[in-house]
Amino acid sequence: MSKDRVIELATYIVVALAIWVVSPLVGKFIDSFYFHYPNVLANSILIILLGACIMLLGTILAAWTIFLFKTKGQGTPNPKLPPKLFVISGPYRISRNPMALGGLLVLLGEAALYYSPSLLGIAILYGVIIYLYAKFVEEPELRKRFGEPYDNYFKQVPRFFPNPWKWYK
Repeated sequence: MSKDRVIELATYIVVALAIWVVSPLVGKFIDSFYFHYPNVLANSILIILLGACIMLLGTILAAWTIFLFKTKGQGTPNPKLPPKLFVISGPYRISRNPMALGGLLVLLGEAALYYSPSLLGIAILYGVIIYLYAKFVEEPELRKRFGEPYDNYFKQVPRFFPNPWKWYK
């Protein structure tokens, strides 16, 4: 197995474990110090279903974007093995960072599902970090790599949240 393939697989495993296993464990651990909730999951079936649906939506969005990076972009989400081609199809038509948005949705869904204020804090922290990373690291790098096509895309498509009143081409 090539070094690049090992890096790619490790990226998928580490990110999945961090979002679906480590963050809920850390959130519930921090909760144990100040938010004494006797159950692992929320008491309300409605909150559990809402959290699970948000998590599923985030998971589907993240998986879709990874698939597009691999098939259309000929790369991975790992900055060491970035896509070679500029990807603007699928969810990238309405958000410049749908993969990060998917991760945020998973964390927000987990916060509801596990009824965890600390996990909500982790989700907010993740959102702030990903926003700053996109604005100050990722976007300048993409401008250098893809030039004018990226500049046009940047002007038309919002960073994270699609505008529900705008029709995207």
